[in-house]
Amino acid sequence: MLTTQSLGPRAFLKSLGFALDKRPHQIDRLLLKSLSPGDAEALRMIWSTRNAGFSDGLGTYLIPKTLKQAALQFSYDWPRAVATMDWFDEVVRRLGPTSIVEMGCGAGFLLGFLRNRDPGVHLQGVDAARNLVDIGAALSGHALIAGDYLAAKPDRAYDLIVCDFGFDMARFKPSTTPHSIAACAGAQYCPGCSDDLKVQFDAYLRAWRRWSHAGSHLAVAGRLSNFGMLRAFVLAASDAGWLPCLQVSTVLTVKHDQDAERFPALLFVPAGADPEAPDMEAIASFFNR
Repeated sequence: MLTTQSLGPRAFLKSLGFALDKRPHQIDRLLLKSLSPGDAEALRMIWSTRNAGFSDGLGTYLIPKTLKQAALQFSYDWPRAVATMDWFDEVVRRLGPTSIVEMGCGAGFLLGFLRNRDPGVHLQGVDAARNLVDIGAALSGHALIAGDYLAAKPDRAYDLIVCDFGFDMARFKPSTTPHSIAACAGAQYCPGCSDDLKVQFDAYLRAWRRWSHAGSHLAVAGRLSNFGMLRAFVLAASDAGWLPCLQVSTVLTVKHDQDAERFPALLFVPAGADPEAPDMEAIASFFNR
């Protein structure tokens, strides 16, 4: 008999109720049908204001109350989830951590997958949406922490800190610095936009560092869609004491209907652990390959 421990990411998500290979409008109908009338109306309102450009749509995260609803809510992004789960699983197998904390854990899908792959690892997660944390507690086998990870107090130091799309670029303020163009190893970017974003990333990396010890690693996947964003994140991580390990990092590409999305999945090692830490030109070449 096939056990959840042997399931790959796609099969694992399907076992939770993800609507794989469905069109967005089909997921819309399934999700609305799963909700109470009041929640369905609230979701329609969020969609309407988002589509009209009046909101960022992040209120959708507060809608799901059950595992089924959360699985449907995140089904729109299932190809990305499969790709990142596969990569995080590889990182965990390479590093062999005894403890992992996820920043922005949502409903705990990644934690649940890692738990089934290696039940002996101590898992924790932090998310601002209490409704999702309550769902994720059952998947992870642990009472997760409801709160903003920028301010939440660590319960211990973890071997591996992970963030799987646990921040949304819509939350970051646009740059107020005049635009200019620079290039690094052929990658063009705006230095002012990148520097201003780095200042905002500093708060994230400092907060995540509080959950670590001197030898902890950081693994992050997110929508850093251009080199300026990647540069900002790498510089902030460096100031927090983490340097990129390009041998394990990669750039993932996933398809959504007819569109393709490309984003980095980055492993960071403690400063001083890698005597040949890459310079920014090597990072630009890595991103553009």
